Amino acid sequence: MQTTNKYIYFKSAIDEKTCKKIISYGLSKMTVDESQGISKYAQTMDGKEKGGVDMKGKKTSKKLNTAGMNKQTLKKKGIDVSKAYVRDSHISWLNDKWMYDLFHPYVHQANQSAGWKWQWDFSESFQFTVYHGHPKQGQFYGWHADGQSDWQGAYKPAINVGTQKKKDYRQVERNTDGTFKLDGKGNYIPKKEKVPLKPNGNLAPGYTDNPDMWDKVRKLSMTVNLTDPKNYAGGNLKFDYGHHGNKRFHVCNEIRPRGSIIVFPSYTHHCVTPVTRGTRYSLVLWSLGKPWK
Repeated sequence: MQTTNKYIYFKSAIDEKTCKKIISYGLSKMTVDESQGISKYAQTMDGKEKGGVDMKGKKTSKKLNTAGMNKQTLKKKGIDVSKAYVRDSHISWLNDKWMYDLFHPYVHQANQSAGWKWQWDFSESFQFTVYHGHPKQGQFYGWHADGQSDWQGAYKPAINVGTQKKKDYRQVERNTDGTFKLDGKGNYIPKKEKVPLKPNGNLAPGYTDNPDMWDKVRKLSMTVNLTDPKNYAGGNLKFDYGHHGNKRFHVCNEIRPRGSIIVFPSYTHHCVTPVTRGTRYSLVLWSLGKPWK
């Protein structure tokens, strides 16, 4: 898909006090999560995070990383992409109403001013992300897209017919027009077929038990830089526009100032280059809607 505007940014839109508030909140949530056995290590759809496992339960390599390198660079270095990890960061999830009230207007404004004017009606939880710096092994997020644009990439429905302690996820019945079937009490009707799970018992990638996300795709991605640029080096948001136009890669220096916001199509390939000094704190949000027709 070609667009006139590849992204929209708002320089220093959020004040320093609010940025510090979000950082403090995100870190405290991370501590609470860990005390409850919830890992702070970010995961990918295919288990390609550092120390992660793939869908077959096989551990991914801890020795090779893609960092900010594209496939051509990795090939030149003799790195097997299938054995490398693409993500190394710490995260927590936030969903307070005041945060949506603060950031949703920027998503709406970007969607209009860019000329996209795409339909969306729901946003996922905010992902608070921490990238710790190191001269050689700084944390990063390799090349990826936040979502697909077609119906094959839409979130698939799942219903838990078990308990909170012993979950039993099932698929959902549909009417002939594709809508979801409801019983007399307005509850979704589960199928007999079970939903595929990861080895750890969580839902397989692409499935969700949140009805607000069913049959929707990520359309708009938002990133907020929460960190004073003097306090870290590296950690650049970088886009890959393929071979469209004269310049394939673009580093978004526009959002280096603290409190800056960028909104871009979720299908855009991008990465966060390794942080080589200090710590980079950021906030990410994905806004969803029905796939394009």
